Amino acid sequence: MPISDLPPDEDRRLARLAALAIMDSEPEPLFDHLTALAAQLCGTPVALLGLLDEKRQWFKSALGFGRSETPRAQTFCAHTLLADGLFEVRDALRDARFAAHPDVLAEPALRFYAGVPIRLDDGSHPGTLCVVDFQPRELTDAQCEALTRLAGVAAEALMMRERVQARSDGGGEQSFQLLAETAPLGVFRADAAGQFIYTNSVWQRICGLGAQAALGDGWVALLTAEDGPSVLDHWRRCVTRRQPFEVRYRLHRPGHEGTRQVWARARPLLIAEGQLAGYVGIAEDVTDRISVERELHENKSLLDRTGRVAGVGGWSLDLQTQELVWSDQTCRLHDLEAGYRPTLEEAISYYAPEARPVIEAAVQRAISHGEAWSMELPMTTASGRGIWVLAQGQVDWRDGAPVRLVGALQDVTEHHRAAVELELNRQRLRKLYESTPALMHSVDANGRLLSVSDRWLERLGYRREQVLGRLVEDFMTSESSRQVREVFRPALWRDGHVDDCPTQFIGADGRLRDALVSAVAEYDTDGRPLRALALLDDITEELERRAELAREQQMRRQTERHVQELDQLLRERSEMLDVLAHEVRQPLNNASAALQSAAASLAGRGEHQAQQRLMRAQAVLGQVLAGVDNTLAAASLLAVAASIARVDTDIDTLIAVTIADLPREQRDRIVVHRHTATRTALMDMSLLRLALRNLLSNALKYAPGASPVTLHVMDFDEPAALQFEVADTGPGIPRELLPRLFMRGARGHVGTEAAHGLGLHIVRRVMDLHGGSAELARTGPLGTVMRLTLPQAG
Repeated sequence: MPISDLPPDEDRRLARLAALAIMDSEPEPLFDHLTALAAQLCGTPVALLGLLDEKRQWFKSALGFGRSETPRAQTFCAHTLLADGLFEVRDALRDARFAAHPDVLAEPALRFYAGVPIRLDDGSHPGTLCVVDFQPRELTDAQCEALTRLAGVAAEALMMRERVQARSDGGGEQSFQLLAETAPLGVFRADAAGQFIYTNSVWQRICGLGAQAALGDGWVALLTAEDGPSVLDHWRRCVTRRQPFEVRYRLHRPGHEGTRQVWARARPLLIAEGQLAGYVGIAEDVTDRISVERELHENKSLLDRTGRVAGVGGWSLDLQTQELVWSDQTCRLHDLEAGYRPTLEEAISYYAPEARPVIEAAVQRAISHGEAWSMELPMTTASGRGIWVLAQGQVDWRDGAPVRLVGALQDVTEHHRAAVELELNRQRLRKLYESTPALMHSVDANGRLLSVSDRWLERLGYRREQVLGRLVEDFMTSESSRQVREVFRPALWRDGHVDDCPTQFIGADGRLRDALVSAVAEYDTDGRPLRALALLDDITEELERRAELAREQQMRRQTERHVQELDQLLRERSEMLDVLAHEVRQPLNNASAALQSAAASLAGRGEHQAQQRLMRAQAVLGQVLAGVDNTLAAASLLAVAASIARVDTDIDTLIAVTIADLPREQRDRIVVHRHTATRTALMDMSLLRLALRNLLSNALKYAPGASPVTLHVMDFDEPAALQFEVADTGPGIPRELLPRLFMRGARGHVGTEAAHGLGLHIVRRVMDLHGGSAELARTGPLGTVMRLTLPQAG
């Protein structure tokens, strides 16, 4: 392996390295974070931050590498020191400078290297930041930029370390945040319990969360219902086992429609004796990349199918490696299996001897002068079949130098055979076909197109050179092709004519056109089929009009039936609501008032035991009334329009009447904290009162004993919104209930008492009507916090 030259400033570089006083120093978390990010951003198993003195390269941080140093003469990084920027070796085995390197010949073999010199403020390069892989590859533009920026951060970290000459947690944390804010991807840190303790601005932008909301497990609420449980379980399992975490998941960003695809990766940070200190990771929004990859895959499949249908194959030749790649159709054209990879000499050997100098001269002119070529040449396939091909090619350039040849091959054997016949018919029928207003074509005995009219080409969208010499069935659907081969053509040659044969043609734009085809046959002197002349009657628009009329009639009948059914359902629902409102609720109200009066009377006479029984009965009756109210509210809210009338409402009044709705003995448990001086807000007070009461009732029900329930009131300016948070100290919401928490019928339990499953559904519906949101802020063994956000803008 050739040894690299020394940098021109080697003496000054070594002096600055000595001044850093870093060689053989203890590991530092900041530099380990940096190499971990480099490996994750570039997708490599190895990342190194190395410093080079006179004889060796010592690694301040090494991820995925078993040695702490290597001889300077055997390091790739010695070459990187001489580079002005990124130094990349895409395949070391094919690079003469490194093919004999011990690591390239080892197992597993080092195949890929990319490094960036660490540049200090005086211009010296004490070392490099590099990534390594065991298979050939190439960094993307984004990965090159990320590695370069991380090398700049490494330089800043080394100079900061030089200034302070001491390590401190505060300084390390500040440096890590500087590193994270420089990275082009989302960066996060979690503690040993898996709770997020830091996210950078890119991570917050990906998730649509603020810096505070992104801490803890706030990201979990963004996960889709389909991905949430499995992703959370995987994260917790990795934290428990101290394993690397990598997963792709979908999330809903607050205030945005649709979902985003995120690829997250994290690695454990281990301290003395293998103890887990936490995790550092990155997150990348791959939604657009997945869409592009899917589109590329679909386009590749489409091109392969198109190549098969059109009989056109592609090829490319790398001028540096002499690697030749054939498309599947090119392999088929040579009678070889799809995926076959020939050498350049083998590919040329398939051409006829007299054609080889011609194609070689064309290639040389392309490389020397940039000339493209297109020529018809004879060829013999691998099975010995003689054909003619249309060979086309051109050169690709990079930085003014030829790097690749690309081209196409098409079997034009039948074209050659039909050339004479086509020329005769072209002269005979050109004027007739080009001037006729009808859709006409003629075919030979095998069904190959001899001529077509201009109107035929115009209607189907093809050019004349695209169709002549090809089978007419190539432009039909598979079913029509089968009918032509099995029914219409045999009848044509047998009877001399066919009339109004239904056929479907495929236009150049992919649109199907329905036609009735009539044809007459022409025979040679021996009675053998010679050619046929066909006339097309395009009935596409007529069939479309008929189909559209039938669809409209069917839709009208369905709509009328649905209207009748909806009318009946609305009448039945209205009747049921009337029964509940007048026949059930009013007697319950009367009974509640009577119980309250009786309890007061018994209290006056000193019969406290009887009074307490009545009060318990009144509380049970209150629960029944609350259930009836929620049932009526749910039914009414389903019928409310998408928008409601909001008026300026006093916030304190709303809170007071909401608390007054609660049972007397529970009101004192409500603690109100106002974090805003705002007095009024836009709302429908009756609806918001119902939503807030349901949240408070739930919190009181699940909070243990006489523990308080806290109501926080706050507001925000951008965007303008009023927010209520109801916090309890209960046991938290069961995990299995979370995905359907706000769905109608979702029920929790307090002891043996089951909830009705309407309260939170009503809360969500009320906030939807206000254009706001109802969400679970957090839940766990220490309690639950529910949040209502009421927009005030617009």
